[in-house]
Amino acid sequence: MLSFLLFIVILVLVIGLIIISTVLGFIRSIFSFGKQSKQAQNSDSESFEQPSTKSKIFDNSEGEYVDYEEIK
Repeated sequence: MLSFLLFIVILVLVIGLIIISTVLGFIRSIFSFGKQSKQAQNSDSESFEQPSTKSKIFDNSEGEYVDYEEIK
């Protein structure tokens, strides 16, 4: 009987901790939502600026594409 009561008490504590952590995580996500979106926008705009400053991928020594012709 005592072990059953101990099991119920531990189960209630574990469920309570899960509920509290879920509520705190939800509250944290609400209050820090604006900060995360600003950081995401800054990192997105920086990543789009970088490729435009790079030079060509192909060297000048590489040839151009020529249509395939079969010679018999």
